[in-house]
Amino acid sequence: MDTTPPPLMPRAICHWNDQPYRLTEAQLGAFVDEHIPALIWDFDIQAERIDPDDVLLDEDDLPPDSLHLRIHDCPAFHSGPGEVTRWNDIAGKHIALTGEDEPEVLVYTGEHLGLTDGAFELREIDGRLWIHLHGHCDGMHGPARIVLDAPLDFGTIACGRSDEAHARARIASVVDPAHYTFESDRYGVARFRPIGGR
Repeated sequence: MDTTPPPLMPRAICHWNDQPYRLTEAQLGAFVDEHIPALIWDFDIQAERIDPDDVLLDEDDLPPDSLHLRIHDCPAFHSGPGEVTRWNDIAGKHIALTGEDEPEVLVYTGEHLGLTDGAFELREIDGRLWIHLHGHCDGMHGPARIVLDAPLDFGTIACGRSDEAHARARIASVVDPAHYTFESDRYGVARFRPIGGR
């Protein structure tokens, strides 16, 4: 009988230098490129600074009170036809943040900063997709190293302003539309949500 304890689940963390942050949102979405049959992946991650209880902090020395990370619009990070049958199929991707053709990672801290000299990797753990990200930025709060481990919640595939028939035809070049339900957001953008979150 195997008495080996099961591996511990990773813990969601976010740090600016040594300052911990609480993750409030970690979303993964995609859109269909108009010119090539591909899903372009899009991440939206937000976190709030965790301050110690009953300690008076000097606001001038504090890191930002919130972080908003975006990875988006990157032709170097996409999936072509048939590569994805469920969203977790992009697990295993590893992208370095060192070249001009790599993803643009923006961090909003009261100003927009680029994250450089780092990488992000996607892993599937117990059926969930996790992102591990690290990199450096420099702005009005000084130089910082950002480290993030977070499970991602799936969003939608966006297809621009389009009716359902045209939108279904567009995503059919990349994924099976039968696995998605159609919706239109308040701006008239056609979106497809994975059935059952997959």
